[in-house]
Amino acid sequence: MKWILPLAVSLLFWLSCNPAQAEVLYVSEKHPDPIGYSLLHYVEQDRLNATQAYELLKNGQFTPVNQSISNYGINANPVWLSLTIDNDTLASVTRILHVDNFWLDEVSTFWLKEGKIVHFEHQGDLSLFYQQTSMQPSFNFNYLYPPGKTHVLIRVQTPDPMVIPLYLLDQTEMVQKSVFNHYSYGFLYGAITALLIYNFILFLGLRIKSYLFYSLYLFNFLLVNFAYSGHGLLWLWPNSPLWQQWSIPLLMVTFCTSGILFACHFLRLKYQLPTLNRILKSLCVIFPALMLLAVLLQDRVLGLILAFDLMLLFSGLMIVLGILSLNFGNISARFFLIASISSMVGVAITCLAVWNYIPFNHFTYRAAEVGVFIDVLLLALALTERFRRVENEKIIAEKMANMDPLTRLNNRRAFYQLVEPMFTEERIQKSASILMIDIDRFKGINDTYGHNFGDEVLVKVGALIRDTLRKDDVLARWGGEEFIIFLPHTQEQEANTLAARLCENIGKLQFTQMQRKVTVTASIGIVTSCSAINQLPTLIEVADKHLYQAKRSGRNQICGGLSPDANRVTG
Repeated sequence: MKWILPLAVSLLFWLSCNPAQAEVLYVSEKHPDPIGYSLLHYVEQDRLNATQAYELLKNGQFTPVNQSISNYGINANPVWLSLTIDNDTLASVTRILHVDNFWLDEVSTFWLKEGKIVHFEHQGDLSLFYQQTSMQPSFNFNYLYPPGKTHVLIRVQTPDPMVIPLYLLDQTEMVQKSVFNHYSYGFLYGAITALLIYNFILFLGLRIKSYLFYSLYLFNFLLVNFAYSGHGLLWLWPNSPLWQQWSIPLLMVTFCTSGILFACHFLRLKYQLPTLNRILKSLCVIFPALMLLAVLLQDRVLGLILAFDLMLLFSGLMIVLGILSLNFGNISARFFLIASISSMVGVAITCLAVWNYIPFNHFTYRAAEVGVFIDVLLLALALTERFRRVENEKIIAEKMANMDPLTRLNNRRAFYQLVEPMFTEERIQKSASILMIDIDRFKGINDTYGHNFGDEVLVKVGALIRDTLRKDDVLARWGGEEFIIFLPHTQEQEANTLAARLCENIGKLQFTQMQRKVTVTASIGIVTSCSAINQLPTLIEVADKHLYQAKRSGRNQICGGLSPDANRVTG
């Protein structure tokens, strides 16, 4: 065991004399994944130029990155990265150093051959005279590598989350990566825009505020995604680098506040949880005010911390609101809760990756997009489900308003709504009949056997009449013990035949009360339209007169004809 100590001392001496080495990248090989494990890095304490950084590299001050994508968190010091690219062919070869993150303020790249800088290039918001020419939301450095080894130094500076996904690609791989990004972002933006337009049109047509706030939520999601993906700087504000630097935290705050406002209206927190509703709407003022203060102070770090904290708070808050609303019996909260969980998981993954708490990769970087996309789809379903449920409730309410609650037949209001449109047809005006039916001595039935028994009589008589009629006939309870029937395309003889059948069948109904068998009868008044009587109110009035004539004539009779003077009584 005596040899262990000398061996350890020798190993430490060897490490101190030999700077850290990273894996050399050969241009003849494919490198589809991030090349973080091939990098050395040095966190800058004082401003360095490329020559000074290279001296530190030679002196062993750079250390291995030890992760596929280097990540230093928010407000990190500038970082120098070093890599060695070996062109192991006989001809010069073009390769692209691709930084798949567009929110970095400055990316400076230096190519060194035999310790001398042979080329350099600056890209980013802080780089003077830099203009994006590739229309790609990324930083791309094309260089023709001569045979042999080339050392590359990259300096990255930003107060934003310093995430550096670095790739070494050939032209074909770069095109493939660009195509994938174009299609995936195109699908995302297209789907969200379609939902945005559709829901805003619904708001214009229905004037329901939930659709307006949902549209604002979608609009802010598009903007914040444009900002941090880089598409905003390419398409919307290409000449506004200052806005690009502040756009991410500002739009994150507007996205969260629009989401909170949508939740308040969609879940009806004003009525179910009024205190919480006031607190949430206060947050929608406090956080934008704090963000405005950060802008006035030009403190981007404060703005970023506020934005990411609000994003995490927003994600968890939506789940809490969904659970609380579900406990209050809000059926729409089911979709809202599932949507919020999806969004929270996605946003949390991306935030944790950006903060360097979990590995940063393509999945964790775009997890927020996937989560929020599922979120907005489920919220669209929730809005649709609520709209369908509200419409069903309206239909039920309208049906109940048009229905007699005892007999479940149409009431007088429904009778007019159904018959008046039909009666405007000339052919129906010339051949239509109305029957007015009244249960005989109904007051005596109520007085003798009670109102419950009277209700039973009304229900059974109404059901019998309903089952006797044709499909197009309209039956309604006119009031008390009276019923009315509209018979389209029905002449006098056919109406009399139906009335006689009803009189007979009503008389055959058997009731039992107080151990006694009870029978009931009905009187019917009939009128048939003609040139002299062709208005609905007139027909109803004449039928009612015929009904009272039948009752005065002894009841259990049918009375009617073409006019009030042409009466006929059938006993």
